[in-house]
Amino acid sequence: MIRNSLIIISIAICLLACGNNKNKPATIADTNKIPKDTAGQHLPDKNDTTVHHTMASDTGTANTSHSDWLITPGKSIGHIVLNDDVQNIIKQLGKPDSSDAAMGSSLMVWFAGHDPTGNRTAVFTHHNMGGKDEQISHVQKILVTSPQFKTDGGVGVGSTKQEIQKAYTLKPTSTYSNKSGKVQVYTDLAKGISFEIDSSGKCVGVVVHKANDTAAAYLNMH
Repeated sequence: MIRNSLIIISIAICLLACGNNKNKPATIADTNKIPKDTAGQHLPDKNDTTVHHTMASDTGTANTSHSDWLITPGKSIGHIVLNDDVQNIIKQLGKPDSSDAAMGSSLMVWFAGHDPTGNRTAVFTHHNMGGKDEQISHVQKILVTSPQFKTDGGVGVGSTKQEIQKAYTLKPTSTYSNKSGKVQVYTDLAKGISFEIDSSGKCVGVVVHKANDTAAAYLNMH
């Protein structure tokens, strides 16, 4: 009789405990569980213009670094490097929003958000016709209009001509017209960089090309 009573009491205690657990509020440990990414990583959209697809983007992100926005005269802008295979650029930025090719050369353009009215990145490439690497289209010139890109000295789109002249020796090389009027292109040939200055005296575009490369420096990318 006593034994049966103990068994009944034990069952009652177990049932009571289970009922309490069912209504127990969730703890921090319960709510902070983060589902695992079964793919191992989040692959970026090839048409995205952020993170490592920043070249035409207007804004930076927490995942970008200084090198993503660095203009290096005679060498690179961001992750686009002179003399690199253009296919590597397409892997970074995705399919260009516009392109034009002729005589072994091509001009590819990417717009921020794929909007033609937004900032743009343009790349001029050329095949070394008759060379061993004839199949590769090499990057010869890079243009950006986003103010996010800056040189180590902080010069870029939005800088005044006076600010730019403190670090570069500028020589007028060409002109073109945009919706705001005439734009004068100034080049520091020895350093491999050009600045497009509008009628207000401010930079609206930065171009990087090889140092002392006259052919690239005088090439109009508009």
